[in-house]
Amino acid sequence: MNAPLSTKRVVVGIDGSMEARRAAQWAALEAASQDAVLRLVYVVEPVSDRQEDIEEARRALHKAWNAVADTDIDVKVESEVVSGRPADCLIEESRHAAMVCVGYRGTHDSPDGPRGATAIEVARKAVGTVAIIHRPHAKGAIDRRKWIVVVLDESASATEALKATQNEATWRHAPILVLESWSHSNAAGHPRHPIHSAVARLLRSAGQGGIQVVMLPKPGRLANLLQQSACIDQLFVAPGDHAALVDELTNDQTGRTLRGSDCSLLIIR
Repeated sequence: MNAPLSTKRVVVGIDGSMEARRAAQWAALEAASQDAVLRLVYVVEPVSDRQEDIEEARRALHKAWNAVADTDIDVKVESEVVSGRPADCLIEESRHAAMVCVGYRGTHDSPDGPRGATAIEVARKAVGTVAIIHRPHAKGAIDRRKWIVVVLDESASATEALKATQNEATWRHAPILVLESWSHSNAAGHPRHPIHSAVARLLRSAGQGGIQVVMLPKPGRLANLLQQSACIDQLFVAPGDHAALVDELTNDQTGRTLRGSDCSLLIIR
């Protein structure tokens, strides 16, 4: 039975690839933590052999269901085959989802396009929150002692990014690294910006909740930091209305750095 439309959903783009199945496993735990339905979506290109593609979609969704079942996570699952361009359909799904999850590279990537092209387009253009999942192994739990890193500025979605980071850290029992952009900036800041108060509250309560919190100035180039820390990070969180930051986190260099790591990206909107 399908869940009612008002139910919160975590959507996963499924395309038959191992990367998509790993994304579904990652998203299953995310959905369970939010008491959300896990929605698996397979996109069929409009100009295609319709029946053959439908059969392929069913096989891919069946494998994704099995991959989720292998996690033994208690989560409600639904699936649907939709027609259109993969990135466009997932961007549309983001309008109504708590989160859209995509594997870094899948079978819908164009041979002529860059690795992860679909995931990158969804992350940059989606209306809602997007997670790009990097998983080197299909089996084996992520080491949740690894850091959750959040990049904060004075954009409108920074407070939501910090809130999401705190939620993720709480149920993962993970330490938080806050990279802030205002303490070393030459530009005039906004001392009364809500994000400053939110960070101060987090730092004051850090010891009480058992979650370690460290705050550092944001480096000029995140790529350098990622090269040094991808092996000890499990999630990199950023506000989605900072376009330049999202572009940096989804460019080819960052993709190469995170390839083969357990460090996924979460773009909050």
